[in-house]
Amino acid sequence: MQAKTPVNADPNQVVVVNTNEMPWASTGQPGVFQKVMERVIDPRKGRETSLLKLDPGAQLPAEVLTERVDIFVLEGSFKDEQGTYGTHSFVRNQPGYRLNVESVDGCVMYMKRRVPIHREEERKVIDGKTAQWIPFPHRGADVLHLYRDLHGIETSRFGNVHPQKKIPSHDHAMGEETFIVKGVLKDEYTAYTPGVWFRIPIGIPHAPYTEDQNCMMLIREGDLVW
Repeated sequence: MQAKTPVNADPNQVVVVNTNEMPWASTGQPGVFQKVMERVIDPRKGRETSLLKLDPGAQLPAEVLTERVDIFVLEGSFKDEQGTYGTHSFVRNQPGYRLNVESVDGCVMYMKRRVPIHREEERKVIDGKTAQWIPFPHRGADVLHLYRDLHGIETSRFGNVHPQKKIPSHDHAMGEETFIVKGVLKDEYTAYTPGVWFRIPIGIPHAPYTEDQNCMMLIREGDLVW
């Protein structure tokens, strides 16, 4: 088996990855392909952020997790031993959980493998199409909170920023990473379109805004706290 290598592993670097320009790489598992945006190899700080594509009928090798695995479904659906999860579903599996994923009709998912900063026992499942979204008026958005740990370090949300909204310049004390699902988000640096993943280190300011269309995006904070 080929050894894994680090990818965008320096947390002090701004990283912008257009996954549309990346080829789907074989994982060695039939019908399963991957695009890796980030990989940190470390027994305490390790994480891997990737897109995973399962062709119809494909499945991942069953495993008992030694790390936390978060899945956000971008297209299609997948199932495991506890249920079926459609587009915009979020599933968080903790270490020790037996992960057994397959897709009947095919799917594309955003997957984050992470050595937990703090050990948690709860498995979490959220259906983004039926869960309650909360108005976030001072950011001109609606948000679906996916998790927030009890220590206040790691948070994640699925956000929908309305058209013609300007968010005041700010930085992120815990760092931030974002994946654009729909629409366009801009800031003083560049434009982020669907399929773009970007990571902003701790302390780097930016002032995002939208123009004529809304922007739906998956946001995570805290993974850069090492």
